[in-house]
Amino acid sequence: MIRDFWVKNYLSIGDKQELSFVAKGPASELVSEVAEDVFLYKLAILYGSNASGKSNMLIAMNEVFRLMVMPKSNATKKILGYIPFALTSDKPTEMHVSFFAEGIRYDYDVTFNGNYILKEILNYYPKKAKSLFYERTFVEDKVQADIKFGPSLKLQIKTQDSIRENTLNNHSVLSVCNKAAFKEDIEPFNILSNWIMSNCHDVDGDGEKEKGIVDILNEAYADNKKHKFFNQMLCKADLNIVEYKPTIEDRTISQEFRERIKQENIPDNMKEALLKTTVESITFLNHSKNGTFEIPLRLQSKGTMKYVRILNTLYDMVTGSHVYYLDELGEDLHYDLLFYYLNVFLFNSDKSQLVITSQETALLSQDLINENRGVVWFVEKNKETASSEYARGDSFGLHKNLSLYNSYRIGRLGAKPELGSIFIDMED
Repeated sequence: MIRDFWVKNYLSIGDKQELSFVAKGPASELVSEVAEDVFLYKLAILYGSNASGKSNMLIAMNEVFRLMVMPKSNATKKILGYIPFALTSDKPTEMHVSFFAEGIRYDYDVTFNGNYILKEILNYYPKKAKSLFYERTFVEDKVQADIKFGPSLKLQIKTQDSIRENTLNNHSVLSVCNKAAFKEDIEPFNILSNWIMSNCHDVDGDGEKEKGIVDILNEAYADNKKHKFFNQMLCKADLNIVEYKPTIEDRTISQEFRERIKQENIPDNMKEALLKTTVESITFLNHSKNGTFEIPLRLQSKGTMKYVRILNTLYDMVTGSHVYYLDELGEDLHYDLLFYYLNVFLFNSDKSQLVITSQETALLSQDLINENRGVVWFVEKNKETASSEYARGDSFGLHKNLSLYNSYRIGRLGAKPELGSIFIDMED
């Protein structure tokens, strides 16, 4: 779970902006005790007008973990995650994240530009006391970085030298374990790297946008536990769906299209897939008072499709310890279904975390959110600097009896669009 995160000079974020998930105590189901007397919020909701920079914070949080574990094979490759604020594009980006993995706290700080990791330091708390994992400083191009390792790692001298030799100037020290084979004494590296790669996910899931609904449902259907979960969640969503099953549908291919594909210079397996006369699909069994009937996938609503996509995320979060970021959650979903989804997550998960952006302001009227204002963040652009700024919901000094929803609605908390007149002047 993430304890806190900050970023400077990245996308629409010019000045340092921080999100803290630290809670005062076990106040509600929104809070998890990740270590002894350490309480963190499981949920964060970012509000703000369009183009305020909400999504950029999700991208930044995802990027810091990607930097930690993604190696480079060539020293000349650019660091694609370097996307500086437009007005300070000549300066490096800085990021910090403090998080818990397998009950151990890690603090990671990194400074980088498009070509090099300029500085990074990773500390950890294996016995509740701060210890150095490693520290790395850029020297110059084509020169090995200065890397120091903490004594608590107990790395052999040969292992330390091998890590230094394999660490290029454009990727992190930790990511070395994903590009070279080492002896057993590098186990602390492997444990942390594997945890990040398994438990920290891309914005909107790992390739979920590219993965089709058929693939998602077929994968769930093949796993008894996951299939049962999907069926329950589809039934409880009041979609009239009681079951689904994989099916094969006929596919009509014109002779013109067939001839064109045959002449294309593409791999044979791709040609075979494009010319298949059948296609995998899904049929849903719906229920009514007059009986049950089948509805094919292509006739399902956009909202149902959206809901199916985010069920994968929900399943992971309630069956393990995962960090997910969902952008514009609530889009295409009824408000009651959205709040139900969040409640299922909160009341059935332990040490998972969900960070979302949303335009569904009615969530603020819920007692669970209004009484735990630390899970809400309001984002707006500074008119003077054009930089995105983030303010936590409990930082405004609002009395506990005042409604967070009403305060936001009347503009007291900012993070709302300032709209002009509804009348349009079309004359020259």
